[in-house]
Amino acid sequence: MLWGGRFSSGPDPEMMRQSASIGIDIRLLDSDVASTRAHARALVAAGLLEEEALWAIDDVCQALLSQFHLGVVSPEGDEDVHSFVERFLTDQLGETGARIHAGRSRNDLVATDLRLWCKERARRLVGSARTLVEALCDVADNHLDSVMPGYTHLQRAQPVSLAFHLCAHGFALQRDVIRFQAAGAAADVSTLGAGALAGNTLNLDPSVPAEELGFASTFDNAMDAVSDRDFVADLIYACAMCGVHLSRLAEEMVLWTSSEFGFARFSDGWSTGSSMMPQKRNPDMAELLRGRSAPAIGDLMSMLVLLKGLPLAYDRDLQEDKQIVFAAADRCDDALAAATRCVQELTFDRDTMALAAASAGSWATDVAEWLVRKGVPFRTAHTATGRLVAALEERNLPLSAATDDLLADIHPELSTEVRALDDASASMAARDSSGGTAPDRVREQLEKLRAAL
Repeated sequence: MLWGGRFSSGPDPEMMRQSASIGIDIRLLDSDVASTRAHARALVAAGLLEEEALWAIDDVCQALLSQFHLGVVSPEGDEDVHSFVERFLTDQLGETGARIHAGRSRNDLVATDLRLWCKERARRLVGSARTLVEALCDVADNHLDSVMPGYTHLQRAQPVSLAFHLCAHGFALQRDVIRFQAAGAAADVSTLGAGALAGNTLNLDPSVPAEELGFASTFDNAMDAVSDRDFVADLIYACAMCGVHLSRLAEEMVLWTSSEFGFARFSDGWSTGSSMMPQKRNPDMAELLRGRSAPAIGDLMSMLVLLKGLPLAYDRDLQEDKQIVFAAADRCDDALAAATRCVQELTFDRDTMALAAASAGSWATDVAEWLVRKGVPFRTAHTATGRLVAALEERNLPLSAATDDLLADIHPELSTEVRALDDASASMAARDSSGGTAPDRVREQLEKLRAAL
């Protein structure tokens, strides 16, 4: 034990079983070894360790990593990853290993280890999210002219291109990239040198381990340094928000591949069947993506509740943060990879989408705006167009079949020119405003997304 000197007996085995964290924080082994090597350099700079000892410490640290990954050594019986590393160094180096913890607490050590892990995982999630955005862009490139209904309230609203629709998901995910980058930046602060909560009396320079570990800065207040887990919450929030975006994309893939929509089809390799109904073709992976947003949101709530009542500085409650952030980041990374494959494994039915986009009334906003260009106030134009939609529905006629008399009865400014607006592709192409669905505007959106990548 790293703390048994003031106790007359060892801890109860059940107490140890319940409180040991080695099964979770062993994932921080690489980070803890790196932090230990960096702290050794701070000890040398303070004159508390001979410089020659660094070579031996580095060699033993590398041996620990190699032997652990080969299964030669294990942390059996160790309370946490920190005691595992210190025990191994002491076993191998004797007094030199026993010196390594001077001026250091597990409080500032675990905070540094976790910051290193969050930095690395944030970078990885940036890459995974970028790969999905790139996949969306690749599919969109082939569907600049593929018209489909755009929806509000899940009701057909206006014709858009499939590329435009996919770009909308791409921009949401690009914001996730920015959030992951921000989470990585929030973690980019070294806490070594903060000690348990109040610094140390050994003249340790925090900039030495910070530079060795590649951190952008060091802590300002030792008490804040050991208790701060904002950076963990930031990464979990980024994962939760990404999970929400993936869920929305997945929901649309479920809808599009349904027989009711028929807009798309998953490949055989990314579809599943029914154990009872031979005809079924299920979008299980998309449904799982949708479902996995639930624990992603739960992780964020768990982390915030964990933090909300903690007095400064360190409290053992913070041991639970690692299980939450590890699960959140792992789940998000897997979900991004699965979503990328789902997008790549979709085949779209242009004819079915176009037929749906041309359904009755999709031209209504175009007609209202046509009247506005004629000088009709928009609210009047809106009312007149609504009456026209109702009249054509009653007669079961398309706009292209509207008679002169019918149009004149609706509004005196309506003429047979509006018949030409009964063209979903033309309607899509006409929306040439900034950020619109016209092919040229969507090309600009794709260029922005690719430039961001």
